[in-house]
Amino acid sequence: MNKKAGTRILATLALLLLAMVFLLPYLWMLGSAFKSRSELFRYVLPISWKTFIPVNPTLDNFSRLLFELGFLRTIINTLLLSAITVLGSVLLCSMSAFTLSMVDFPGRKVVFFLIMFTMMVPFEARMLPTFLVVQDIHLSNTFTALYLPWLADAFLIFLFMGHFSEIPYDLYHAAVIDGCPHTRIYDKIMLPNIAPALVSGALIKFFFAWDSYVWPLIILRSNRWQVLGVAIANLFTDQSIAWELIFSGSLLSTLPVVLLFILLQRYYIAGMTSGGVKE
Repeated sequence: MNKKAGTRILATLALLLLAMVFLLPYLWMLGSAFKSRSELFRYVLPISWKTFIPVNPTLDNFSRLLFELGFLRTIINTLLLSAITVLGSVLLCSMSAFTLSMVDFPGRKVVFFLIMFTMMVPFEARMLPTFLVVQDIHLSNTFTALYLPWLADAFLIFLFMGHFSEIPYDLYHAAVIDGCPHTRIYDKIMLPNIAPALVSGALIKFFFAWDSYVWPLIILRSNRWQVLGVAIANLFTDQSIAWELIFSGSLLSTLPVVLLFILLQRYYIAGMTSGGVKE
């Protein structure tokens, strides 16, 4: 065995060990989601296969969550919120990016600077003003308030502009000379050329909406439009902590994110790495 092969084997083993360190908590969560309360902490120490694999697997935790505690409606609310946020944000930000990238109008650089400046303002600084605005227009405690303030996203505009800038300007100019309206140029010519960026932006907004917690917690006062993150947090009470339900709820919350990323990771990576790269 030469030195290069030995180094490669050691690097592979180190990466496998690192992967196991990160995967063990998720494997514990996966197994614990199917355990009863009595079995949950019985085999924690010493660590064995029973720590990660349930001896007597049960679906009672999921049944209680979905039907007794109303998590089925909560999941539907979260899916609806994620879908509206993704569609609205990708549409709005891609139109803004197309206009800023291709259309020459007075003050374009100023508008671009102001949009990019918002990226420097943290959520904590925007939370109170946003809450007051939503309250003043009488949208607090409504489903609309969950997604409306977050449709405009400076990062997505910046991401899409990077991909629009890779499209030859002559293509846009030729379409304008041929009399093609801007709506058709945007829809039929430009969007198909930035498909990886659209997938990346959609995934980013889906993760943001699906995992939302702080904003729904402060803007909603009733349980009608409760989302998954808040519902799982409500399982922690002063009287008791339903760990078996928390593990099951965490599994339900994690699965869509993992599946989407596995299915679309190729487009996500392409969208995040190719924009703005000039050869």
